[in-house]
Amino acid sequence: MEHSESSERVKFYGPRDLASGWLSEQAVKLIRDYSHGRKVHSLNDALELHNALAFEEHNVVPRSLTEQERQDLAQSAQESRRRVPSFFACFETSDLDQLLADFEYEYADDLILLLERHEVAKRVGGQELFDALLKSGMPLSIMLSNPRFVKRHDRRLRDVLLADAQHGGLLVRMRLIKDVDTTHHLPASFSGVDSQQLLRAYIESASPHPNHVQAIAEANDNPNFGITPKIRLQAKKRYQGLIEELFSDETNTLVKNRYGIRIDPEQREPVLDDIEHEEDGITHMRSLGGRYLSATLEPESVLANFAAVVGYADRQGLLSMPSVKTQMGTLERLLLAGKDSYPRGQAFKHVDALTSQGTHAYGEFLRQNRIEVEDVVATFFREQLTSQYDAAGFYYTPSSTNSSFLERCRHISAEMESIARQFTLYCHEGELDPELLRMTSSPRPWSEIPSLIEHKYLRMKSPSDCELALHLLFNDQSRLTYVNKSLRARSFVQLATENELPYNALHHYQKAPVDWLIAEKLVSVNAGLILFSQPALILVLNDIYNHEAAPFGRYGEDESAAALALVDKGWLTFSSTLLTSAEASYFNFYLNKSEFSDGPDLRNRYLHGTNPDPSDLAAHIQAYMLLLRLLVSLTLKIRDDFQLSVTRFSAASK
Repeated sequence: MEHSESSERVKFYGPRDLASGWLSEQAVKLIRDYSHGRKVHSLNDALELHNALAFEEHNVVPRSLTEQERQDLAQSAQESRRRVPSFFACFETSDLDQLLADFEYEYADDLILLLERHEVAKRVGGQELFDALLKSGMPLSIMLSNPRFVKRHDRRLRDVLLADAQHGGLLVRMRLIKDVDTTHHLPASFSGVDSQQLLRAYIESASPHPNHVQAIAEANDNPNFGITPKIRLQAKKRYQGLIEELFSDETNTLVKNRYGIRIDPEQREPVLDDIEHEEDGITHMRSLGGRYLSATLEPESVLANFAAVVGYADRQGLLSMPSVKTQMGTLERLLLAGKDSYPRGQAFKHVDALTSQGTHAYGEFLRQNRIEVEDVVATFFREQLTSQYDAAGFYYTPSSTNSSFLERCRHISAEMESIARQFTLYCHEGELDPELLRMTSSPRPWSEIPSLIEHKYLRMKSPSDCELALHLLFNDQSRLTYVNKSLRARSFVQLATENELPYNALHHYQKAPVDWLIAEKLVSVNAGLILFSQPALILVLNDIYNHEAAPFGRYGEDESAAALALVDKGWLTFSSTLLTSAEASYFNFYLNKSEFSDGPDLRNRYLHGTNPDPSDLAAHIQAYMLLLRLLVSLTLKIRDDFQLSVTRFSAASK
């Protein structure tokens, strides 16, 4: 009797998928049934048996099985495994439509795999099989995921791709979208000219996905994949038209987020935030304390105010402005981002808007008090590094007060690179030799600027199980965030720390991942309740999740011990650079195109003369404010490095 179509079929998603635990019992039962005479009645039966056998092959079986039962299961699997090729050997050309009519689409990739493995095309005919697959609704993306299938049906797949402009969206998802499975293969006969033809048709089609069009516009040029300046310009214009069309329709509501910065002359508190919810959006007003700022006009205090009051950095010395993938909400994750574009979610835009406006407002406040931000930076490098850290020879030359904003932008771009070279040389040599500095003129990638601290940061080691742990503990899409209406939270850590969470209250599909967390010593069960017995481990992992780096140099004794345990576990590794990977990417986004294709490219535009028209004063003022924010951020990171080196030296000498 055929497997009931109403019951849930077995699907193997990989040995590391924790859902496999509660499906393994069903897989074991199927293997035993087929070894004792159960018949394969349909294509779905054969595909399900193939998946069930994968559980045994990868040793994903119930823990309750004894060693003898495991041996018996291996024998049963050997007997059952013969039934899959036997079924595919019976394929006949005349039966293709009927056989493929009702296959379950979750098995689509398995079907393509088995059709190739058992060489069904040789028996029934390649064109006949291909046509039957298209008729059955086999997704083109699944066909393109199997290299053997693509090679066998090369010209057929090329013709199908070019036959429909909407397949341009598939082309974009395959090559231009960030964090999408890249295991698809284009036919060898599909040329760069074909790609241009398909992308051009897709851009001008009736209903292209706006995010796909944006991804084309923001991609790096690659003629072999059809991306040329002309194609990008076409996509840019089409995207602008699609957005205008979208919001010209009054039935589409645009929720606006507005930001404002003011300096209150009577306010004593350093900073106050006020959020107002209105019908058409949210207004976030940040008020800086005029009395506090007036009392802190020394150069060192000004830098501290940029960090803490304007909001450039947190107490651990990490910049608050870089985009971090985990900041993005559920809806934002569903929206597609170009493969070569910088990930800008609402959290990034929020901090970016407040710090951008804050830079302008605080800069004007300082100017009214006859202080230029660039002069503060110059004082730090020329005087404070010498007097406080005995690091002589650093210099920063500020822009002249009568220079234009165009000239200031060019000047800061060059001076920032000079600072980076100075600090790099100091880290390597322990001093600044002016003659040696002049011989090191080539710019250094922002991600490779060294640190004075040997073990300054921790980052996730890949591949490792750390990524799985972070997802289960902190991600709002983890299957561990909801037990019932009274036991739910944004993350499993929040759920277990803010509630009494009984282990027995978990659903059956939640126990396997929690058991894994218990085995990894991240979670424990005491008196039936789920607890975090080593909070320091969770704190370190939380830093990795939220910042993509953990500030090991700032940790106390407990956090340091927990961090070292995670290093020994193979989950984390040390880095000794001035900037975290997220911070370096932030600098790359604004200054160059080495990592992202959609940034302002400020450094290259101003140093190579491709900047906006010299008469466009507003554009140059905006660019200057962005560069000023980067300059102060770089200064804060160097200050943090020196502060930490002194703290470490003092602790070591005790």
